[in-house]
Formats: sequence, C-alpha cells, structure tokens
Amino acid sequence: MEEFSDHPARHSANDPSYKMNGSLTQPVSGCTLACEGPRASEGSGGQNAPGKVAPIDLLPNELLLVVFKLYISPNIPARDLVVLSLVCKRWQNVAEGTASLWCRISGRDGLPGLRKALTMARDVPLEIKYFKGVAKTDTETFLAHIGGQIAQCKSLDISTSDWDPVLATLKQANTPNLRTLRLAVPWNQGWKESVITLFGGEPAPAELKDLHVEYIPLAIAPLRLSGIRSLVLKGRPIVSTEEVLRLLGESPALEKCDLHNLRSLRNSNIAIPSHVLQGRTDYPIIQLSRLRSLDIRNLHLSITHFILSVIRAPKLRKVSVDCTIDQLDQSPGSDLFTTKISHLIPSFKDLVKTAKRIEMFSHNVRYWTISIGRLMIGLAGRRPRQLSHLQETLDWVFRNLGGHLRALPVSLKVFEFGIARDWFIWFGSYLKVTKLELRTLDLPVQPRRREMVSLLSRPLESADNQWLMPELKAIKIDVVDEDSKSEIVEMVNARHSWIDEQGVQRSGAVGLKPFQEIWLGHEGHYVSKELGPNLEFLMAVQKAGRGAEIWWEDAKWTGAEDAGRVGEVEGNA
Repeated sequence: MEEFSDHPARHSANDPSYKMNGSLTQPVSGCTLACEGPRASEGSGGQNAPGKVAPIDLLPNELLLVVFKLYISPNIPARDLVVLSLVCKRWQNVAEGTASLWCRISGRDGLPGLRKALTMARDVPLEIKYFKGVAKTDTETFLAHIGGQIAQCKSLDISTSDWDPVLATLKQANTPNLRTLRLAVPWNQGWKESVITLFGGEPAPAELKDLHVEYIPLAIAPLRLSGIRSLVLKGRPIVSTEEVLRLLGESPALEKCDLHNLRSLRNSNIAIPSHVLQGRTDYPIIQLSRLRSLDIRNLHLSITHFILSVIRAPKLRKVSVDCTIDQLDQSPGSDLFTTKISHLIPSFKDLVKTAKRIEMFSHNVRYWTISIGRLMIGLAGRRPRQLSHLQETLDWVFRNLGGHLRALPVSLKVFEFGIARDWFIWFGSYLKVTKLELRTLDLPVQPRRREMVSLLSRPLESADNQWLMPELKAIKIDVVDEDSKSEIVEMVNARHSWIDEQGVQRSGAVGLKPFQEIWLGHEGHYVSKELGPNLEFLMAVQKAGRGAEIWWEDAKWTGAEDAGRVGEVEGNA
C-alpha cells in the first residue's frame, strides 16, 4: 500500500516547532502559527497593544475551520490538531469544540494521538486508516483501542500482514454506516492463509459503496454487493471466472471497476469455461449503465475478451485494458479486438475524441502501453511481444476509432532499450513521433542504445535524404559515460547541420524538424550528476542545438549564466 506524503503546507516531522516529545499536552516552542490578538486582549502579556486583534482572529469560526482542515495532514491528523490547539485559547476552543475535526484516526499518530482523537471525536462518523509499515503501534493494539467505537466507522482502510485481529474485529463489530472498506496485504508479504470471510459470513453493511481489496483471497459472494459503486480487486480475491461474472451481474450500480492481476484468472493453464472459450453469444448481457471507469489488467486474454463482450456500459469515461498474450497462436486482432466487442466502439470513440497526442510506453518488449485520451491499451505477456501485435492494435484503433488519430503526435518512451532496430525504424516511419525518451537502466544494453542514437544521426540507408523520426522536436536521453556524451552531441549537430544545409528554416513545414527541447541526465556511476564536470558537454550540446532549450537533471540549463555560477562556487571552494 502506498504511503501518503506529509502535507506540503506543514512543517517537517523533525521540526522542533511541533515535536510532540511523547506528549499531547506539552507546549510547542517557536510555533509560527501565532494568534496574539486574544492573548493581548486577555491581558496575557502579548506583544501587541491591549485590544489589538491579529488579522487572522477577525475570521469567523466557520472560515477558521476551513483553514484548519487545509492544514491537517491525513497521516498525523491528531498531532496536527494538537499543534493548532496550542497556538491560543480561541484556536483551542475551536479545535477541541469541533468533534468532526477529529474524525480521522491514523496509526501514524501513535497511542497518545489515537486516544486523544477518539475522545474528542465523540459520536461523529470515523475514518480509520492503518498502514502497518508506518504505524506507531501494532495492529492488535490499534484496533483494541478503537474498541466499541468501530461502530461509528464510515471508512476503514487497513494494510497489514497481521490479519487475525482485523478479521476478529470485522466479525464482531456492528458497522451500519460503513461506506468504504479497503483491505490489503503489503505487496511483498504474500497471503498464506485460505479464503477469508468478512462480517462472520453475513452480508456487508447496506451502506457499503466502496470496496478495495489487494492480495487477499476474499470470499465475495457472501457480501452481496448489490449497491456497490466502486470495486477494486488486485492480487488473489477472485477464484473463478463465474465468480467475477456473477459479481458484475449483481452490481448494477457500479461506477468504477478495477480488476488487476487476479492470479487465478491470469494463469494460461487454468480451465476456462466453455462459454468463455467459445465466445457464446447467448450468455446473459450484463448491464452496467452507471459504469464510468473500467480497468482490466493481467487477466487471461479469453476472460478479458469475454468480459468486454458481455458488458454494456454506455457511460464509460475512462478505460484501461490489457491484452495479455501468453500463447504463440494468440494476437490482439484475433483474440481481443473482435466483432464481439464492437458494441464498445461508440464509447471508445468518445474516450479518444479530444486526444491531443498518443503516448506509447515500454519497460521492455514484454509490456507496452498505448494511451490515447482516456483509453489505455496494454500489450503484455510472458513472451516478448511481436511487432505485429503493436501494429494490429494501432490499426484497429485507427480503423475503428477514427482515422484522424493516425496524424496525432506521438510521445515514445522506452526503458532499458528493450527494442530491436527494426522496431525503432518502424516507429519512425509508421508514427509521427515528436517526443522521444530513451532511458538506460542497465549497462549491458549499451550496444543497442548506441545503435538507436546512431540511427537518429544520419539519413536512413533505404532512402536518400529521409531521416528517422523527422518530426522529432523533443528528446530525453541518459548520459552513461564519456563516449555517450560525444555521440549525443554528434547526433544533435548532424540533424541541425542537415537542416542548415537544406535551407529549411526552424518554422518550415516540411523536411527534418529541429530540436526544441533536449533533456539530459546522468545514469550509473560513470557520469556525475553535478553541473561542474558536465559544463563542457552541456555547452557543446547548446551550440549544436542552435537555440534548443537544454535541460540537465530536470533543471533548465541557462548556458553562460549557469557556467558562471558554477565557476564562482568552484573558485570559492
């Protein structure tokens, strides 16, 4: 489970101005949130003249509460509230007199914060969050302190590997107002128990609208989720195809549905029901008239195709779907983008109609994603993807969702250079690539990396005066050693020199386009990320770039200004 970062408007947890020192009542020295007006008017010896009111103290309590809510971090809400209450008497009265401010109960607050929040919250609905990796207490102690107040819970978000106290709590507790339930095992701590049942086998609370389960084999059927609006299942909570189809069929109010990496449904050796393999047209249609977001990833291809073929979701606003190919005789055209999902084309057209560009991303040849507007298609599998799979997918998109999409600019991002020469040339000739990101994570791939840079440095051998990716305007590339520096400079200079020789101006509508942005950064141990050792290289790129913006480590390079500043620093060292 992802850990939340601290609120950007608050001090660091190491700042002594609000350090708790294990106590929730100790004054905070040096707190910058001053409220001198009341102190002065109360005759407390404040610096202001008697009767003078601080500007913030002119705010009515309703607006002051808005300020408080913006300040409070979701990670340590109780500790933040205590800090606010220590500023002045008025702030203390407002904070401690507003029970709804204390409704967030976090494991990161520690036991003092937990006790304080539960006391101050009184009978308001609670939002409980516990992530074992960052909590200040163990799972059992945390839930034991909540005790009977679990009945006030409207949101329960727990990530832990210690599930006995969680299951015991959910079995015994009466939670009639529970609207959000999120349960997870940390990704690196696999579930070792059998299928679990929540609420002692009874149906989920009628108010439950949001269910999010990760890496837990949860028995779904007993929950009877007919009113669920948001369903996210990741890992192992589904045990059969029939279960997922039944779940969708019994949840007509669904607005969001994410099915990710359901392990029992992604295994290419599982027994797929005959109606799925045969793509039966007489299977009952599943009406999801409210569904707006659908995300299906890393399931068996036949199951993904069948789900898409039987659902009817006319209000889709966002779709992500993986085409997971594990067998040699499978392909996107024959196994996913068939006529059986043609009813989804009108919705898909709406998803891409406002797209400004196509984004293609790959960690390696085993996984590619194609994003167009609010539609994302993934090509995944155990075996390396074939170039034909990419072409089949794009051809289907252009043919069915709009031929105008073919003219959109393409942003291509490749990690580890897991891409062959013919692939790279195909991208440059088939698509209008205007932005290219070539990232290196592994030194053994250097020969292929250098080949890609070389291909960009000269006209194609198969065609005179025709360059690879002629529309390329922005490039981002890692610098891994001194040789790569000279190769990058030569590539930039070669393209721009050819433009100069041909007399094509920067605003020209035809021919090779000049770079507008060149993003550079270090990778590995052979190149420093500091500016000083790279000054000569950056100045050479700037000269070759003929006015292109140069960026180093995501900071814009200003040429002589940056060079002068580095020189001053080194001179003073």
